[in-house]
Amino acid sequence: MKQILRDVWQTDKKNFLLLLILNIGVAITSSFTIVILIPLLDLLNISAGDQQSVNILLRPFVGMSIEERAIVLVAIYVGLTLLRAALTAIAAVRQNVYMERYQLRLRKDIYDAIGTAGWETFSSRSHSDIISLLTVQCGKARACLQGIVTFIASFFSALMQLMIALWMSWPLTLAIFVVGGGFLIAFRPLLKKSKEYGKQSVTVNKELHEEIRNQLNSIKEIRAYGAEEHHEELFENINKRSFDIHFRTAQLRVVPQFCYSIGAAILIALAFVFNIFVLKTGTAQLVILVYVFARLWPVFSSWQGQLQGIQSNLPAYETICQCIEELSHGARKTKTKEGILPFEKEVTFRDVCFTYQNGDEEVLTDINFTLPCGSVTALVGRSGAGKSTTADLLLGLLQPTSGSILIDGQELTQDNMGSWRKAIGYIPQEPLIINATVRENLLRFHPDATEEEVIAALKKSLAWPFVEKLPKGLDTVLGDKGTRLSGGERQRIVLARVLIGKPRLIILDEATSALDYESESFIRETIRSLRENTTVLVIAHRMATIRGADRAIVLQNGKLVEQGTLQELLDKETGYLSDMVSVE
Repeated sequence: MKQILRDVWQTDKKNFLLLLILNIGVAITSSFTIVILIPLLDLLNISAGDQQSVNILLRPFVGMSIEERAIVLVAIYVGLTLLRAALTAIAAVRQNVYMERYQLRLRKDIYDAIGTAGWETFSSRSHSDIISLLTVQCGKARACLQGIVTFIASFFSALMQLMIALWMSWPLTLAIFVVGGGFLIAFRPLLKKSKEYGKQSVTVNKELHEEIRNQLNSIKEIRAYGAEEHHEELFENINKRSFDIHFRTAQLRVVPQFCYSIGAAILIALAFVFNIFVLKTGTAQLVILVYVFARLWPVFSSWQGQLQGIQSNLPAYETICQCIEELSHGARKTKTKEGILPFEKEVTFRDVCFTYQNGDEEVLTDINFTLPCGSVTALVGRSGAGKSTTADLLLGLLQPTSGSILIDGQELTQDNMGSWRKAIGYIPQEPLIINATVRENLLRFHPDATEEEVIAALKKSLAWPFVEKLPKGLDTVLGDKGTRLSGGERQRIVLARVLIGKPRLIILDEATSALDYESESFIRETIRSLRENTTVLVIAHRMATIRGADRAIVLQNGKLVEQGTLQELLDKETGYLSDMVSVE
């Protein structure tokens, strides 16, 4: 709890203090509203007793007629009630706004951490885990802070009411305070249990999001294999675990509330009897005491519930902080400069070595090669040879453990990474099509592109003929992952997205491996037509994909074993490419 309060205090001290002041104002006006009841009851000739504390309240009204006193007291009571209502409304609005802003800030902190996280760190986290953090866990962290603010406000409210009760009868008030505090101490172990259930809830929510994501992504295979019952059972098991945790958390709150309710009835009854037969307190004072105790005692019960709620939601906040810290470890903020990094001659890998975080072995060892500007180069090798790692290094997602990558002799660093990425186009194996319109699928990555540029890119990628025939043209929603398009059509949309940026380098990472022959031939011919102004790196494992390449680079176990013109490598009797030809 200290951590979240420290976080709030450091980030938004002013509004947090204002929120507390408003809630304390509500507590003070509520207390004064109670106090003013004593002289009001005296107007009804109900004995207030002769205690000095009560007489002090009546002293300002000595000498007034009953009518004058009634008007003044009623006016004060109504004024205090209106003030309390106004402060309560203002506090409620300010608190909701404050909590929403806090939740938005948490989400922004997570998003910023994702944006600057090292690629290795980010890719090691489950996407469903991050979605859970941005949605469910942020909501729980908000509830945690709201519980803390409510607890602090109720503390001041209870303090004011306690002072009034002590003023009227300190022995009885002290007794109730001791008993109420005893209940809090007795139920303290439940706080630890609440936090434990909160941690379990974070874990189950993460698993639930992961299972939902897995089942939605594999729904076609689930039905194809007739495995619906098995997956329904998996989902039901996680659902049941989530229910059990929430049920046990609710049970923890019921027991203290039940005990506090019984205790309240007994204590108020005892207070009533004690005042009548022992203290012989005046009727007005007795009524006020009963009223105060009726308001004061539930505070202890609410504190127990609030503290348990805070403890059960606190693990969500701690998980968010841990995630941000992990993502921020080794984070690199890419500096974006105006313009595109000049690329007129070549890209050079010079003695590049790479080892993944916490890895024992080098994935790439002493890699040296050059991509001449305007060339088409094939990067080939068996699975695990280091092809995708090489592409990630070229994209700037990873940085060499040693060695350097040079662009026309200028080393690629975080300072010029933003400018370099403006010069790159990337086409992955699985085409990224979001559940949005054709237009948004292109503009989301090039927000400044004009409609003319969008259509020109679609025509250049030969996607315009089928886009034009869609029900709403550019404004047709393509469905999740582009379900209304074929594999070849999806890749053409992705190619159009790349071409809008007028890249100097295009990387195709197994981009045609899942396409039919006709679609692959089309993509290959389109890329070849760009070679005068664009350098192309084709990562592939099929000979048909790389036949149009000028040069080839062969990786094996993280080492460069062959490079040269495509024909030179094909002519080698025992080379990797000649083996590819013989296999095909």
